[in-house]
Amino acid sequence: MPRTRGGEEREAPFRALDDAVLRRRPETEEERTRRCLDVLLARDPDAVITWTGRRMGIAKLVPHMRNEFAVHRRDVTGDDETSFGLLGQADLTEHAVTVLGALPTSRGRAMDPRPGEDFRVRLRAEGAADVEPVVDGGEAGSRRAGAGGDAPAVELDPAARTLVIRGRRPARRDRFRSPLPATDLARLEALLSGC
Repeated sequence: MPRTRGGEEREAPFRALDDAVLRRRPETEEERTRRCLDVLLARDPDAVITWTGRRMGIAKLVPHMRNEFAVHRRDVTGDDETSFGLLGQADLTEHAVTVLGALPTSRGRAMDPRPGEDFRVRLRAEGAADVEPVVDGGEAGSRRAGAGGDAPAVELDPAARTLVIRGRRPARRDRFRSPLPATDLARLEALLSGC
C-alpha cells in the first residue's frame, strides 16, 4: 500500500510554480481528475482505490473532492456567504460522517485530554439528523444519531456543523452555541482536530 505523503513533500512542486500558473492549477487538476474518474467508473462502477491507508470506492471521490474544495476554500477565504452555501449542503455533512467516518476522531484521539473516558455529544443543525462524535470503550468515531438521546447538544447551522466535523470552528461565535462545560468543549475540539 502506498504511503500518504506529508504536506511539505506534496506542496513543494506547487511552491516552485509561477503565481499565474499556480492559480490555474486547481481548475486544470480538477478537470483532469474528473475525466480520469469518469473513465474508471465507465470501466467498473464498483472500482475501489487504496487511499490514506484504507479503501474507498471511486464513486465516493467526487463528493470527497467537493467536500475538500468547500472546506479548503473556506480555509482560504474565511466565513463568507459562498462558504456558508457550499458547506451547508447536506451531502457534504453526510460524506464527512459516512465516508471519512472515524478518521477525524481516530487521529484526534492523540490530542484527547481524557483518553480513558467515554464521551458523547450531539452536533445539531436545524432540519437535519444529529451527528454524534463519540468515544466508547476506547474506540472513537462519528455517526448519525436518531431522535432523542441524552447526550448534550451543540447547536450549529449546517455549514458550521460541517466545519466542526472537519476540525474547524466558524469565525462567528453565534454560529456555534454550546451548553458544554469548557473542559468538554475542549475535548470535542481535540477529538475532531484530526481532519
